[in-house]
Amino acid sequence: MHIVLLILKILLIIVLSIIGLVLLLALLVLFAPVRYKMYVRKQDDIWAKLTARWLGFVLCFKLVYDQGEGLNYRLRLFGGTLFGSEKKEPRRGKKSARPADDYDDNSIEAGNLDTDIDNTDIDNTANNIEDIENTTEGDLEFERNFPSADSEDREFLLEDKEFEKKTEGIFGKIGRKIDSLCKHIADKYKNISEKVSGLKKKKDGYTKLVNNVRTKEAFRVAKVQLIALLKHLKPSVLKGQITYGTGDPASTGQNLGYMSVLFPLYYDHIDITPDFENEILEGDFMMKGRIIVWSVGWCVLKVIWNKNVKITISRFKKISGGN
Repeated sequence: MHIVLLILKILLIIVLSIIGLVLLLALLVLFAPVRYKMYVRKQDDIWAKLTARWLGFVLCFKLVYDQGEGLNYRLRLFGGTLFGSEKKEPRRGKKSARPADDYDDNSIEAGNLDTDIDNTDIDNTANNIEDIENTTEGDLEFERNFPSADSEDREFLLEDKEFEKKTEGIFGKIGRKIDSLCKHIADKYKNISEKVSGLKKKKDGYTKLVNNVRTKEAFRVAKVQLIALLKHLKPSVLKGQITYGTGDPASTGQNLGYMSVLFPLYYDHIDITPDFENEILEGDFMMKGRIIVWSVGWCVLKVIWNKNVKITISRFKKISGGN
């Protein structure tokens, strides 16, 4: 009995240890941050580098882009490479066989000429024999089917040209084309009418959906969580400098006006220097930050689990014709 209890105790310890490791791994995945760094430079060419690490050396992703050398990337787990870019060497092809044109054309043509002559004679003889056999079989079949008729009545008994379908004339073809065109136009009109009617119903349904109280509440929840997600994803370090110009003072000033809309986001991080005389785009910027899976997932789950969001999505699918 003591041995049985000892075995059960050991099994229980093993099971609890496995559960504890699984929970620890889940907590690490959810709460351990993924730290990233990115640097981009644009001068004569473009050069960029990105690294992302989770738990230091446990999981590491590295990407380097050089406009001259191309894209290189690598994913490492505990120092070992899981996958990455590799330079492929061109394969050496096998030597092609000797082309058919290298053979002696005169010998081939001569051989083909003799063969064609012999085959023509044989084919003509075979065709004559076949015609004779078909004629004999046709006469015997006529005598079996019409024993009281003479051969001179063959045309009378076998040919019924009066009942054959006559060749369609030009007016018949024109009439058939007109009928086909009218039918096609009617089908098109019917399809367009059905589509217009369906679009009108969808438009009315979308209008009611947008003005619905539950839809407005769903949009409010999505907006709040999106702002929270953007705040979490916002880099902790962002700095850079850009020199920009289109060569035309008017268009340069206009584009700078568009950039000013986002000025509150970068005013103390990125320095933009306009050049009103030259066409230029140069500069660099550095970005650092971290991402926690739990924070991102929690924002998404708050939206997905919201009752108003579920009802709004269901109504949208119903109006759009989805399941």
